[in-house]
Formats: sequence, C-alpha cells, structure tokens
Amino acid sequence: MPITKDGLGGLIFAALGLSALLMSRSYPVGSALSMGPGYFPTIVSTLMLGLGVLLFLRSLRGPADAVPFAIAWRPFILITAAIAGFAFLIEFGIVVAVTYLVIAAWLADPNRKLKTLLMLIVIGILVPILIFSVGLKLPIKI
Repeated sequence: MPITKDGLGGLIFAALGLSALLMSRSYPVGSALSMGPGYFPTIVSTLMLGLGVLLFLRSLRGPADAVPFAIAWRPFILITAAIAGFAFLIEFGIVVAVTYLVIAAWLADPNRKLKTLLMLIVIGILVPILIFSVGLKLPIKI
C-alpha cells in the first residue's frame, strides 16, 4: 500500500504533537482558572496529535494518491536558513530579524514579486511591534 499525502501529513502532525506533548510534561499544567506554563502547550500538542491520528486514519480508507518523493531543495534550504537566521538575528532586533526572514522566505517563492516583498517586510515588522511592544508592553529590541 503506497503512502498517501494525508497519511504522510498525519504521521508528521502526530509526531510533532507527540514530541511537543512529551516536552511539555515537565511544566506544571495548573487548571483552567489558574493556568500554569504547561497548560497551553499541553492543549495544543494534544490537539495536534489527535488531528494527526485522525488524518492518518482517514488516509487508510480513501483512494491512494501516492506521494511523489521529489524534494524541492531550493525552497527547503531557503526556508530552513530563514528560520535559523531569524533565531540568530533576533538578538539584533525585530527589524533586522524579520527583514532577513521575509527576504529569505520570499526568495523561496518561484512566483515572487518585488511589491509583495516590500509589503511583507512592512507588515512583518509592524505586527510584532504592535502586538509585543505596544499591546503587551514587552521589552523587545526593535
């Protein structure tokens, strides 16, 4: 029986959900009225695990549309570099990190347009500043 897209996606979701659930076990959960630091990760990872299992089970009873095992290396490498670069550059501020992240991810898109890049950079910088700095009043480096 070939691996289907839903089956592969379900396995990936279930694996991510299970690993996140195992990692969040060391945090106190608390209760719905007094949530601890492990409450939200436990809920989200449990939902992700459940949805992954449901997606995998659904793939077992549907028609098989086999997954082509061709990897688009350019987008894969660029998106991985974008995430790793963001993690490194966040120490220099949100403007630098988000600009790098958006440019690297934009280069992975074969249908990219310069107008879209500029719009994504502006929105990508403004939204976290408005949420974290203005809204939540967190001391982030801009």
